[in-house]
Amino acid sequence: MADQHTPRFILLADLHLSDTPDTAAHRALAWAIETINEERPDFLAVAGDITTFGTRPATAHFLAEMERVQVPVIFTPGNAELRSDEGLPLLRDRLAPANRHYQSGALSALFPDTSTGALPAAERQWLEQMASTHPTARRILITHYPLDALQTESATWLEQWLAAKRVELLAAGHRHIHRQRRVGTTAEFVCRGLDPDKAIGDLPGLSLIASPRPGAWTERFLPWSPAIELLPADLPRNMHPVGWSIHGDPVDAARETREFGLNCLELRPRNLDYARTALAAELARLRDCGPLYLSYHLPNLAWDGSAFKGEAEVRAGLDAALNAGVNSLTVHVPRALASAMEENGRPTQLHATFQALYARLFADPVRAGVRLAIENIHNPVNTPVDSPHLEFATRIGEYLRWIDAVAAAIPDAPAGTIGALFDVGHARNNGGELDNSQPLGAWYARVGPRILGYHIHQVGQHPETGKPANHQTITHLFAKRISYAGFLHAWSTRQIARAPLFVEIRQAEGRRQTAARLKDLFDRADHIDHATDLPDRPE
Repeated sequence: MADQHTPRFILLADLHLSDTPDTAAHRALAWAIETINEERPDFLAVAGDITTFGTRPATAHFLAEMERVQVPVIFTPGNAELRSDEGLPLLRDRLAPANRHYQSGALSALFPDTSTGALPAAERQWLEQMASTHPTARRILITHYPLDALQTESATWLEQWLAAKRVELLAAGHRHIHRQRRVGTTAEFVCRGLDPDKAIGDLPGLSLIASPRPGAWTERFLPWSPAIELLPADLPRNMHPVGWSIHGDPVDAARETREFGLNCLELRPRNLDYARTALAAELARLRDCGPLYLSYHLPNLAWDGSAFKGEAEVRAGLDAALNAGVNSLTVHVPRALASAMEENGRPTQLHATFQALYARLFADPVRAGVRLAIENIHNPVNTPVDSPHLEFATRIGEYLRWIDAVAAAIPDAPAGTIGALFDVGHARNNGGELDNSQPLGAWYARVGPRILGYHIHQVGQHPETGKPANHQTITHLFAKRISYAGFLHAWSTRQIARAPLFVEIRQAEGRRQTAARLKDLFDRADHIDHATDLPDRPE
């Protein structure tokens, strides 16, 4: 139990729980409850974004789990709770102003609602009222948005209020980073949150915040550290799973792969005028160095609204791939609008035509044991979830139904030869709303057993447009946009298949740096037992 003269609370924020059960976020939440009950703080402060899209099932699950917490739980909402109006009715009582206040002795903890990114007039009036009601209290504030993320006028008002009311601490989330600073005489703590796919700079976790004396506050980070088991991979002869996908001359790609010491290579020629004899010789040298998992990325098959495109190019690429002795073929889902391929979840004639085309092209190599790995694509930035222009199979259900449709069209395919080529960055950069309604954890849980290979990269700002762009260098396992903590947990638990990891980064040096980073990670597998053993953690 906490000493009555040492106020202690745990801050939980930015869990981003989805409706899909058994994700890393669900497991992190279960760990969090155990940790909270072991630590026995005075109260649990929940600072918003408990769900990824404000849906009713995710909200209900979180509330049910909160019933197991053995200390008082106080909520303030985040912007994610406003993405849907489904879950808010379940939170109505907990979010009432009377329930967003914790008083113990001289300590008064207030939980203003900044879920809109601002501090509304009603919230300001409530803060003034609470300060008047408890004029001599030691005040702290817990909310979702930190000061520098609030709308400017709201931030200015709140900063002045903190100074005028001598508020000791402002604790917040939202930014997915860990930060401590002072704003005037107020300490501001920002926690990175509990989302394994979005926590930046380190593992996800909780913040245990305590006051050893009036006016002073400390924070201890409690990281979520599940067991990590990286090897063996699901590859022949315990092959190293890290490789890369290279656009350009396949002869150069094979040579570079041999020199770099990788076992997995995906070829993606920009054209087919490369030297076939030279490629055969270079692949032979590569195979002499050890086992090789060779993939070939084929061109797109598309419908432009009036005609099919790409069949001749795919046939030519298929011939080149089989001559190279590939283990796997990568092909995107059909490039067509979702509305043209399915109506209310049912296949259209266009869907059936594409299904027959895939069977006609790929049945023979699949029957011969060559894997067909079907890659997910993504929508343009800021595409609404209900847009009529959504690309086909950018929703998880559509994607899985398409893989099933191709498998059904080749019924005598050997088991495990038709599945997913899962592009992590495409799933994370999928239009905006779909990024949140379908978080990475949901992709891992639903697609994971069907995965035959991965495209691995980071999503970052495009240097020219400033918009989220794929195929960026992975400079840190726990980076902005994609933290690979959730991926490594899913890999370790075999929720996702331990298939080849093709680093797909356009810039050559970034590709080499990322491949080296991931290769080093797996080379150190024997020394990594828990997530806290992973590299890239703060000293």
